Order: sequence, then C-alpha cells, then structure tokens
Amino acid sequence: MSSQSIERDQLIPLYYTRQFVEKAYSYSKDDLSLLPLRVHSEEALRGYLFIIFLSLIVYMEVQKEIGSVEMAFDTLRNLKCKVFDKEIVIQELTKEQKKLFEKIADIVPNTMGI
Repeated sequence: MSSQSIERDQLIPLYYTRQFVEKAYSYSKDDLSLLPLRVHSEEALRGYLFIIFLSLIVYMEVQKEIGSVEMAFDTLRNLKCKVFDKEIVIQELTKEQKKLFEKIADIVPNTMGI
C-alpha cells in the first residue's frame, strides 16, 4: 500500500526493486552480522552504512561467482604458509583450494616477498 498514486505498469518493477532491497538487507543482517547502530553522529552512521554497503557488494559478487561464501572461507581457512625473514612460502594447495582459485580465476604464487 502507498499513499502515492502509481501507474499500473510501474507496480511490478517497484515490487521487484523492493524485494531486491529486502534481500540485500537480509544479507547484511544475517550473513554480514550487521550490528545494531550505536553511533553519536550522522557522519559515523553514514560511514558505518557505507562500509556495510561495500562489504555487501563484495559478498554478493563472491556469492554469485562461488556459490557459498561460508564454504569458501572454510576452505581457505586451511591455507598454510611458512614465514621467513625475507619471504613467505605458500604450502601446496589442497584439491578444494585449487578448485576455488580456478573458479575465481586467481593465481596463487609459490612465494611472496615481505
């Protein structure tokens, strides 16, 4: 219901827009653990919402490419490396990690400088 008059041909697109926004906020609240807002200034509120909005965009893009962000993080949790004085040597990837990096078309180097 709305107090504004809306053309019939605009009802369905408005409904789908509303549904998309509700789904996006659902991701923010449930998957990104959006905290209750306890801010003391409008600038802090705007900054917090901007950070949440950016993280939501990244989350949705990863979700679209990979399918399950939680499973991807569980897989990447076991990514190991050895840290030396001048470089970091990445250990051999597991089968699941290789598949994940292939999906996102990213190359994992064998070593990285510090």
